[in-house]
Amino acid sequence: MKPLASADLPPSDATMLHALDLVIRGSTPEELDPALSVLVEFGLLDRFILPDAFGGGFRYVAAWVDVLKLLSGLGGVDLSVARILEGHLNALQLVATYGQPDQQAMVLRHAGRGDLLGVWGADATEPVRMHADGPGSWRLTGAKRYATAVGTVQRAVVPVTDDNGQIQLLLLPVADDRRVDLASWNHRGMRRSASGTFRFDGMRIGPSAILGALDDYRREPLFVGGIWRCAAAQLGAIEAVVAGICRELSDTGRDAHPLQMARIGSAILAARTARLWVEDAAARVEACSPDAPRAHIEHVVALAAYARLATEKAAMEVIDLAERGLGLASFAAGHAVEALTRDLAVYIRQANPDAVLLQHGRVLARRLSDGVTDDSV
Repeated sequence: MKPLASADLPPSDATMLHALDLVIRGSTPEELDPALSVLVEFGLLDRFILPDAFGGGFRYVAAWVDVLKLLSGLGGVDLSVARILEGHLNALQLVATYGQPDQQAMVLRHAGRGDLLGVWGADATEPVRMHADGPGSWRLTGAKRYATAVGTVQRAVVPVTDDNGQIQLLLLPVADDRRVDLASWNHRGMRRSASGTFRFDGMRIGPSAILGALDDYRREPLFVGGIWRCAAAQLGAIEAVVAGICRELSDTGRDAHPLQMARIGSAILAARTARLWVEDAAARVEACSPDAPRAHIEHVVALAAYARLATEKAAMEVIDLAERGLGLASFAAGHAVEALTRDLAVYIRQANPDAVLLQHGRVLARRLSDGVTDDSV
């Protein structure tokens, strides 16, 4: 899909998106390396980290506006690439927040030489477990599935749940191709994300692999609150599909029909609604301190979760409008919206959306029933 022109995009990012678009057009749907080369060439893997003046650590210095522009821009070209960079940024933020100086120094070296990082949270049928293997030593068993860019990611942040239901983050080397199973990723969309399975059986780790304290991973607003970044990538695809609808119907004169114009208007409404939700969530989450009052954090997190739901709803509506408005031609390989709608239909699926709707709806409903209507950050 041709990248959307934007006066808000820095010239270097506009150039990057154009280069990425050309690479995507010349690649198969499964081919990842050429696209990653573009991210490395334009310095995206270490753009948002600032080395400490003293010591080997770093700070994560990503303004939400810049991240949203970047992820939505990438999402408008290729959702798999946007998803991969989102995971990389998530890993950087977690290591910057919870990592020791030596862990940060290692990650800084990885990012500086163009190595990809990831966060792999989904357990396979046999979940990843830590087993004591002597003083200060553990042996791992189990696997992670839906591991984005498996086989390409060099270091992954891996949450491991213990017998008490608490989660310990690990920072692990994952460059061993013998542990990778890409055959498990056979979905019709997001094929370029290479989200396969990685087995950890027999891997031995020491204290240097422990990232943060127990249950740091669940600390808000970074955990559920951070979902706004995924929504930002999806937003870019939604807006690109809407632009594709407008462009094709205008170029062929079909926008003269009132029903087609109604589809265009409905698509614009859906995309704009999603953008307002995502921008609001990003601003609130990134301004919220983990030490803020609990009720405030819960409110911010609930709005971020609902931003993801609003984006999912907008995506489904826009996909339907594209298919109905553009017809059978939009399903053809190589059509301007075909890959975007196919990838978007897969990427918007999240674990247990009904629970998200109910759990966070209770938070928002309670606030309203208490008469709190001031939504200022």
